[in-house]
Amino acid sequence: MKKVLIVDDSEDICFAVSEFFKYKGWEVKSVGDVEKALDIIRSEKFDVILIDYNMPYINGVVGVKLIRQLDKEVPIIALTVECEESVAEDFFKSGANDFAIKPIKMLDLYFRINVHTNTTYKLKEEVDYPKGIDKNTLGLILDCLKKERSYLSVEGISDITGVASKTVNRYLNYMCSQNKVILNVIYGKIGRPKKEYKLK
Repeated sequence: MKKVLIVDDSEDICFAVSEFFKYKGWEVKSVGDVEKALDIIRSEKFDVILIDYNMPYINGVVGVKLIRQLDKEVPIIALTVECEESVAEDFFKSGANDFAIKPIKMLDLYFRINVHTNTTYKLKEEVDYPKGIDKNTLGLILDCLKKERSYLSVEGISDITGVASKTVNRYLNYMCSQNKVILNVIYGKIGRPKKEYKLK
């Protein structure tokens, strides 16, 4: 049985998400602030943690940093009404794996969680990755590219993996810097050039 911890000061969201995952057969715990979450994480292991951005006392970004001091491996998905790229980047730099925009679409959230808890691609060696790069998410994207022989766009990889497009783009930029993928740029008559990727 998988275990999920919800960290959100909204009782309505905690109730809705809890009931959905209990129906799916998961064990669910929810708390209204980061300090209570840290107390639970010190004594229990979870398969995934969901954390809100706007919370009393300690916000979600700081919360992710504190959680990472206790557990460096657990997938963390941020929940936020803020769709600005700066907020997402703050979460990723703090150690979050992905984020979902409120109002929450439960099936989308469920799929995202399964993506991060069921990665099939295993990295062969331990590497010290830069901030914002998680080995499980990286493995998931590598797994997707490995199965496809043709070039894939950011949107295509996002559709296959369920990882947000902005997240996919950031990981592909990292993989390009490590000379792991081939980038193909297609220039059209109008608009921005289209970028496609495949493994070397």
